[in-house]
Amino acid sequence: MNMYEKLATLLGVAQITDDYRGTPDLEISEWHTADSYDIHVMTNDSRNIQFDYDVFYYTPSFNQIIDRIKELQDEDATVYVSDFETYLPEYEVDDYINEHEEDLLEQLNVENYDN
Repeated sequence: MNMYEKLATLLGVAQITDDYRGTPDLEISEWHTADSYDIHVMTNDSRNIQFDYDVFYYTPSFNQIIDRIKELQDEDATVYVSDFETYLPEYEVDDYINEHEEDLLEQLNVENYDN
């Protein structure tokens, strides 16, 4: 199990991936505007952006991203992240997993028991 699979388990979603071709439950990515600006978007529906909630002029913090993923509260949810190093860097994910290691072990034991 890689660190992003562990993070998905901790946050209660099915997967966090940078290779998703469907319609994700949450998209975290950089978009380029018509007037050559780069913006960061975290949205549940890329066809219906809520500019005051979904659009960031600066890269959202790790905690903002984690909180937004937690809001999904859906074990079948897929989170698409266009660039892990920008939005969920390894060192922050590793720190988060280490801080919540007991929670992860409890969830993994429950999952193993269910199988």
